[in-house]
Amino acid sequence: PLEMRLYSPPGETLLPDDTVVRIVGRIFAPSGTILLDVFSLTAYPGDPASEQYEDAIPNDTSVAVWGVGAVLNNMEYASDSQTCTFNLAVADYVRDGTKSSCWSASSFPAVTLA
Repeated sequence: PLEMRLYSPPGETLLPDDTVVRIVGRIFAPSGTILLDVFSLTAYPGDPASEQYEDAIPNDTSVAVWGVGAVLNNMEYASDSQTCTFNLAVADYVRDGTKSSCWSASSFPAVTLA
């Protein structure tokens, strides 16, 4: 499950149910509930109650994650020699405190760290 927190000015209209949005925020993803503090939310235009609403939304299912942290182990290269994986320890201020997570990350193409 995902628990999302969004700060908005008093009196701001909430989005209607079934509105599709693009979100930028800080995330903490332990096992269990994922916490997301949103600092940018953009709704796709249109009426979510309309039958044609989803047809007008771009078919973009990409997810981007940026993390700055410490690499916990040596990189392991896949058989294609272009992909490497490594574990990354990251921390960020989420839900009133600094939270730490460990992510398994991939790099395309392979990079050399000095």
